Amino acid sequence: MLKKWMFSFVLLLFIFSAKAQFRKIPADVTDSFKIKYENASAVSWKDRLSSFQANFTVGDKEMKALFTSRGEWIKTETKHTYNSLPADVKDGFKKSKYADMDVLDVTQMEDKDDQIQYRIVVKKNDFNKRSLIFSKSGQLISDNASL
Repeated sequence: MLKKWMFSFVLLLFIFSAKAQFRKIPADVTDSFKIKYENASAVSWKDRLSSFQANFTVGDKEMKALFTSRGEWIKTETKHTYNSLPADVKDGFKKSKYADMDVLDVTQMEDKDDQIQYRIVVKKNDFNKRSLIFSKSGQLISDNASL
């Protein structure tokens, strides 16, 4: 009985997930994207249920942007290298207690309030991985355990 219930639950979850991924991207969303990122290439879309995510490149930068279903821009994330970070952010990281950890990933995050932050994912070992958020002035805003 439990196996049948579990199978039904997994099947229902799969169907719901698949259906959510095939929802048509609204024209308001794609139009807003084209206006904001007219030079974007290699664009692909994901339905995030509460928003729509565009993955794309501009020049050599890998980016993703989120929009509401009404086409309102929420935020953009841009991949960076550690060396391309602003000096203040690198200095803040070097002064943090995480400076001896290996840098795995660096992302610039910009939101609709023009707030820019930087996420640096670091790892000391397989069990100690952190997601660090720095302000553009180099202040550590948050540090969270990461998988």
